[in-house]
Amino acid sequence: MNREREIISVRGRNKFVSDGFSYTFDKLSKDGLTSFWRCTNKDECKARLHTRNNEVVKLLNVHNHDASASSIEAAEIVTRIKARAVNTQECTSQVINECITGISQAAMASLPQLGALKKTVRRKRNEVNAAPPAPLNLQTLQIPDEFKMYAFDNGIEENFLLYDSGPEEMRILIFGRRQNLHILRSSDTFYGDGTFKTAPHLFSQIYTILGRLHGGVHPIIYALLPNKQGATYPNFQPRSYSCDFEAAAITAFQGCFPDANIFGCYYHLTHNVKKKICELGLIQNYNNDANFSLRAKMVPALAFVPINDLENALDAISEALPDDLQPLVDWFEDNYIGRRNRRGLGRRPALFGPETWNLHQRVLDGEDRTNNYAEAAHRRLTIELGMEHPTIWKFIVALRKIQIARDVRYEQLLAGHQPSPKKRKYREIDNRISRLILNYNNDNILEFLRGIAHNYELH
Repeated sequence: MNREREIISVRGRNKFVSDGFSYTFDKLSKDGLTSFWRCTNKDECKARLHTRNNEVVKLLNVHNHDASASSIEAAEIVTRIKARAVNTQECTSQVINECITGISQAAMASLPQLGALKKTVRRKRNEVNAAPPAPLNLQTLQIPDEFKMYAFDNGIEENFLLYDSGPEEMRILIFGRRQNLHILRSSDTFYGDGTFKTAPHLFSQIYTILGRLHGGVHPIIYALLPNKQGATYPNFQPRSYSCDFEAAAITAFQGCFPDANIFGCYYHLTHNVKKKICELGLIQNYNNDANFSLRAKMVPALAFVPINDLENALDAISEALPDDLQPLVDWFEDNYIGRRNRRGLGRRPALFGPETWNLHQRVLDGEDRTNNYAEAAHRRLTIELGMEHPTIWKFIVALRKIQIARDVRYEQLLAGHQPSPKKRKYREIDNRISRLILNYNNDNILEFLRGIAHNYELH
């Protein structure tokens, strides 16, 4: 966003300003890196804009109306009035007068009338007064009873704060519905993922744990962590756990559930490979050279080779790929297979062994390859919040709103409704991958890897 021109919508969400036009946040891309914005005049104008790291990366459609610098300036002033109302004890008129100093003549006519601005100041202060002040640290954070509860079924309340480690620097909070914990007890597959962007102020990340039941995957626990820690849930006995490639989370889960099979998400694996391509300075080759891109994607395609054939597949790909991709192969070997010992006997332990990311048998068994359920839950939270690093109070309010929709969906599945089907595009990819796996022949490993690579993009 053009942060120097900050505008907040009526619903408290950021707007993006570019070339005299304002845009409202629509959604995030699947990888969470690109923000999609639509013109504020959404009912009449089809213009769209994509940003990454607050920089415009794509413009879609042409505005069917003129730019309005005066309206944007007026909206910016209203945003400043709201902020000043919260951050000062000035009287209402003084707040307004301080913020309109230096306003252009053109923007004067676009400002709301004085009475409306005064109401804005009073309303904003009432909103702030309704919630406790933002805590200075985790030791002094006190959560009032009204923020600990969740209302359901005609106003009946239950505890929504399931766990609080207490007033300490490494404080952990866990939110969720206690009655939904039976989903974890009944589920033989857990999904977990962490996100950092929407973690409330003073917390490092939100770690979400989901369980499968009645044909759906349901977010059950939202843990606020001060760093990359895990929590223990000894009453659950999952058969498998799908997560991102986060060593701390995997170690914590192994400690809690030593008998569970832990699988890394293929989406995150491809993301890590794409990140390494960027670090190696090869991203321009990847983006502009179709053959180079295909060969690079053959590296994570190793996940679909049977574990017993990985040695041969790695040797084959090392010989076949061009020299500029050899550092990528070496990095993958070090982190996901293990470097050969100098005497050629065995391998050093990998950071993530093949048993955590190999997909050959999982495809044959019809199991999930990705952890997109957790990614989707985090996108939903991001959209509801409309901002990064909210106050703890706004986070709790947003989480309770989302939970209402989750309750409705769970009851529908319980009543026998069909789970949401995959998009046709992804169903076709699944079918092609399954055919490749069923027809696998280790005599043509390179062709197999190339075939897999045709079906995936690196994220």
